Amino acid sequence: MSLGEISRRYWLQASSAVIGGLLLPIDQFALAEEMPADDPLDKYRLAWTKQVKWTQAVDVTKMKGGSIDEKLAAAQRLLSAGGGGVVYFPAGEYRFADTIQLADGIVLRGADPTAAVSAHDPQFSPPTRFEFPRYQFSAEGDGAPIETAFKGIRLADPAAASNVGVVNIQINRGHIHFGDDAGEQHAAGRNRFVVGCVIRNAAVADPAVPNPKIGQKPWQRFTARHHAAIDLKASENILVANNRLPASGDDNFTMNGYVLTGRNREATSLDGVVFDYDNRPGMYINHYAIGGPGGSGGDGTPETHPYGFRKGIVIRDNYVFNTGRMAIGFCGDGVECRNNVIRFADDVWRPTTTGQAITSGSATNDNRAIEMRGWRWVVDGNDYVVHRNWAADRKYRINDGEGLMHEDHVNSTIVDSALTNNRGNAYLSLYKTGGIDGLLVEGNQITVSQGAAIYVNADRNSGRHPVRRVRIVSNTVAGGGILLSGHPSEQCVVRGNKNRGSAPAALELNAEAEVADNTGFEIKKLK
Repeated sequence: MSLGEISRRYWLQASSAVIGGLLLPIDQFALAEEMPADDPLDKYRLAWTKQVKWTQAVDVTKMKGGSIDEKLAAAQRLLSAGGGGVVYFPAGEYRFADTIQLADGIVLRGADPTAAVSAHDPQFSPPTRFEFPRYQFSAEGDGAPIETAFKGIRLADPAAASNVGVVNIQINRGHIHFGDDAGEQHAAGRNRFVVGCVIRNAAVADPAVPNPKIGQKPWQRFTARHHAAIDLKASENILVANNRLPASGDDNFTMNGYVLTGRNREATSLDGVVFDYDNRPGMYINHYAIGGPGGSGGDGTPETHPYGFRKGIVIRDNYVFNTGRMAIGFCGDGVECRNNVIRFADDVWRPTTTGQAITSGSATNDNRAIEMRGWRWVVDGNDYVVHRNWAADRKYRINDGEGLMHEDHVNSTIVDSALTNNRGNAYLSLYKTGGIDGLLVEGNQITVSQGAAIYVNADRNSGRHPVRRVRIVSNTVAGGGILLSGHPSEQCVVRGNKNRGSAPAALELNAEAEVADNTGFEIKKLK
């Protein structure tokens, strides 16, 4: 392969490297005139995106190799020799045999969309497509090994890789996981992004299923409950924007004779259990457990859990479809989560949430739109519809089905945060937070079937906690009221809220607050 076949223009340096048997100058990168060389993230106005070497690019189709896996490996070696750059994939389909291990400084970029450009549009369809192996389910013997599928895009060096990302690519049967080193301090590189992608069938199989101790059959499989389609961690600076996670469905498979344990720990065999590719978290963005479990204290702080308070995280303009679990979960300091559209499927039968135990009304599957952890987050302009799933008996719904939630479990207190201009069918819940010092809840439109539509509670079962500088203003609710609870309370305001339901809603106060100009509420002062 000649340099002319790779590129029409190059940069020349004195040093050289052998790439695929060809002696090439390091930094002699392909920059074909038909390839984009701009910064596609420029519209987000984040200074750090300029650190990516957008102009150093190679066309993967011009690289030497017998498969696309080999061509990509050659492209990464070439770019890595000069400090990174872009591997460009022209429009078309690329079939990978294994997980991509992305090197430091490397970006995978597809062709720009030519029609619909917003991930909110069902017609959004980037013309570059990645296909990973399909899992071929078999109910015979040990079943197909899980290693034959469930691939994706990961980092070769999670602890250090920086300026890495995926842009404008449709991905089928592949997840994107940019993780950390899994050590105590969760070391990770910086400047990581996923923008303009469409991702389907991105679940993986839970390694704990089958469990022979409870009599499960070797071929049984279940969706891993905490394995997100997009999972990014970084020491600072993450952008996840304009991605679409539509309904999968075509790869789902149904299992009959699926063994589960019942409430009395007896083995139960059920038919019709589905391996559901959309019963998984949609996006985990710097999503860490910080603080004590279940409000037991030891709330996370930048000193105790520094990795949980990382900065520069932006999650915006995405579309996420789920049948269960959590659509978006994040943790950080100053996270912006804006203008995402979230849709959960209704009328879903969920015979098990763990893959091992049968469900009843007390089971939980999250079914949560957005979970907030950390301080100074802004959750603005999101549109969500969530639903609870049916339990195994098909008579009762299992727990959860929640809207936007900052709960007491493995979390921090709330500091200088905002829930603004969101629309949804489930409550805004600041649940037993252990303290609030600065919170704005404004301009939201929330409709619920029962309970509070806006629930702001700093108290825990173990005792009361302070609410300071809480403003609940100009929200519209229906089907439920507003609650504010905490002690001591300072500079709290509940003003200008409207209930558009047919009956008065409760405005429950267990805190001192300025209350004025609220319409359609009955004030109830709690003891």
